[in-house]
This record gives sequence, structure tokens and C-alpha cells, in this order.
Amino acid sequence: MRTSVLFVAIGAVAAMTPRPGVPGSAAQTPSSRTEGELRSRFLFLAVFEGLWEDGADPGVIQAILQKRWDHFIPKCPICHPVSHAFGLYAKSEDVELYPSRGKGLPKELQDGLRSPERKERLTAILKLVERYVSRRFAQTKMSDEERTNMRQWLWMGRKEGLSMKGGGFGDFCPSCSGATDGSK
Repeated sequence: MRTSVLFVAIGAVAAMTPRPGVPGSAAQTPSSRTEGELRSRFLFLAVFEGLWEDGADPGVIQAILQKRWDHFIPKCPICHPVSHAFGLYAKSEDVELYPSRGKGLPKELQDGLRSPERKERLTAILKLVERYVSRRFAQTKMSDEERTNMRQWLWMGRKEGLSMKGGGFGDFCPSCSGATDGSK
């Protein structure tokens, strides 16, 4: 049942994604809301699909979410879709009829996410997000203009998100850094 709901949700998000070249499509009428929606969909799908393809341990992802605000900035336009993808993935069950998840994260990422040290977990999240955003760019058919726009929207989201970061959060945001260029 959960799996069916999951695939319906993913289908709904995909169906809502604006199509370039279609009159009236949000891709042709840029606005702050549209840019934010497109950026959020891109990030959510990048991270959810990446976790699924890699076959990350749902328990490890759930452990990250148990201390959500240690790893994500509240109200950040980059962190929110990333943490949402983490949450949905952690609750999802595998398809019973056939194995559909990957075989597991690379050891370095798995160990980093499991680390008792917050800084190591943040670095692993950065690498994870960077891996999945790069993969999404490589696998998604986008014009040069759409690709450039998305990269700009990610940077704008990073700037906005970092402006919300409290002093106690630390030196960098792993989701924002991973979604842009990987720099802390």
C-alpha cells in the first residue's frame, strides 16, 4: 500500500513539472514562485531517486532525520526538499515482487552518515547531495538555458538558506553546498 502511494506521489510530482516549449508552461513565465517550485522538484527528485538507486539504508536516513535541525536549516529552500526526500525515502518500503533498490551506499558515505561526529555526518550529506544533484543534471534532458537557470536558482536558494542559518548551526550547510558546487 505504501509503495503504491509513493509511486502515485512521484507520478503527481512528475506530471506537475512544467514542460519547456508548452505555451503557458511555468518554464516560460519565470517568477520567484515558479523558480522555487522547479528548484524544489529538481532537488526532491534528485535526492529521492539517488537514495533509491543507491539503496541507502532507510534506518541510517531516519537517524539523520531524528536530529533534523542538526543537519538541515529550518525554512531553507534547499534543505527543505532534501530533508523531505530523506523522510519519504526512509518511510518507503521496497517493492515486494522484485528488488528495486540499489545495493547500498558507498562505504565512505555510509560510514559518514553513521558517524557519531556531527561534522562527519554533515560532510557525508554534502557529498550525498552533490552526488545526486550531479546525477540528476546528467540524466535530465535540459536545454543549456534551462540548465543555467537551474544552477542560478540553486545558488539563489543557497544564498537565501544561508541567510537563515543560526550561529550555532556551524560553518556550512551540507544541502546548500552539495546542491551548488560542493564548497563549504
